Amino acid sequence: MSKPKILIVEDELSLVEALNRKFSQAGFEILEANDGEIGLKTALKEKPDVVMLDILMPKMDGIEAMKQIRQDKKWGKRVPIIMLTNVNDSTTVSEAANYQVFDFLIKTDWRLDDIVDLVKSKL
Repeated sequence: MSKPKILIVEDELSLVEALNRKFSQAGFEILEANDGEIGLKTALKEKPDVVMLDILMPKMDGIEAMKQIRQDKKWGKRVPIIMLTNVNDSTTVSEAANYQVFDFLIKTDWRLDDIVDLVKSKL
């Protein structure tokens, strides 16, 4: 059985390293991107089992990347997308909900182990 594949699209390198370590320990194959543009290209090429997106990133924000992922008629329509961000305004949360975000997590409110458990529950 192959490892579940997660794409982490995040520009905070220390958070990417910490998430990479936790998901690797949990048996995931990790894909990384440090801006939304690369994240979108990686997502469409690799078709991971789960996509984790930050919102505020260089080149393309997570909301736009999510919208473009959802335009893929097969994989993109169904892939679980989790927003992991510091943005906590109702307009952004509402916009994300329109694109079937599975979870909208505020970084400071979650422990890394809990994020891994949540992702496992989505698969």
